[in-house]
Amino acid sequence: MPSATSSGFDSSNGSARSREHNQGNQDRKFTPEQKAAVLRIRRCKATAFYDILDLESVRSTCSDADIKKAYRKQSLLTHPDKNGHEHADEAFKMVSRAFGVLGDKEKREKYDRFGTDPDSRFESARAQASNPFSGFGGARAGPGGPGGPFGGGGMWEDEISPEEMFQRFFGGGFGGPFGGFDTGPQFVFNIGGNRGFRVHQMGGAGPRRRPRETDQRPQTGWDTLISLLPILFLFVFPLLSSIFSGSDSQPTVPSMVFDAESPPLTYHRTTPKLGVDYYVDPAEVIGWNDYKFRQLDKEAEVGFVRALRRRCDTEMRTKHDLIEKAQGWFHVDHDKMKIAEQFEMSSCKRMDALGISR
Repeated sequence: MPSATSSGFDSSNGSARSREHNQGNQDRKFTPEQKAAVLRIRRCKATAFYDILDLESVRSTCSDADIKKAYRKQSLLTHPDKNGHEHADEAFKMVSRAFGVLGDKEKREKYDRFGTDPDSRFESARAQASNPFSGFGGARAGPGGPGGPFGGGGMWEDEISPEEMFQRFFGGGFGGPFGGFDTGPQFVFNIGGNRGFRVHQMGGAGPRRRPRETDQRPQTGWDTLISLLPILFLFVFPLLSSIFSGSDSQPTVPSMVFDAESPPLTYHRTTPKLGVDYYVDPAEVIGWNDYKFRQLDKEAEVGFVRALRRRCDTEMRTKHDLIEKAQGWFHVDHDKMKIAEQFEMSSCKRMDALGISR
């Protein structure tokens, strides 16, 4: 009876190939730089978008070009096709999510203002409800709207996968620097057996029906009035509302400083619940009634809590980074750990003293 080897099948090679197949991508390699990038990103909070793109240190000054450059670097470091680390896929998705927010001008403005995920309806509603003087924003621009991470108008769907974002950013899906141009679904119509004509769909709408002669009729005065109703709602009603509201309209929020006066901010006020002292310019509140001052007190308290929470978050991240650096890769640096443990978190302590949840 011929042996397994003589029959052309090597059992040891077969079992090795079987193990390799079952193990999947366990043998994929990654560089120390790729591993460090994955570990750093996974330590970030899911909504710490500047930290994820490694832009926290230049958060207030980074431009759109800096954000795109940071996304290019981090996505190349964490892409699962190039990085074999077991958590590369998770890090890559976090990088894509961060760029999806910071790369969109309107979403970035909302994130900088409220500190919450602008795509989360619950978080955005809660943040805006806590700040009644924040005004009204414009219509939401999706990733493909004006000011989105790639520009354009209407070609990008509201949600795209990290892989598709990567492909479109680095090539293979759009024109110019991003590849070919997709005109969307196409429809071919054949009328009366003649040669059909092709319609290219843009923006997801179906093919339009050409108007017939019988559909057209003279426009009457009533039709004109109906067409002008939206304009009346947009301009006439707000004007009437502002005229009749009188002194009940919300005041413009003046400049303010907390805890100690700073000329010309010398007019002293106190927040209603926390009892925090704050000061405004007396020239900016001349003629204000009690209602306006009560609204100002509430707004001052909301702004104080928001600023205090933001500083506390910064202190906690700083202390966490100091501890991480002190632990090192192989041993603990006790001097650095002592500095980390003694790091003062004054804003967090004040939140605790005032009974404000972190």
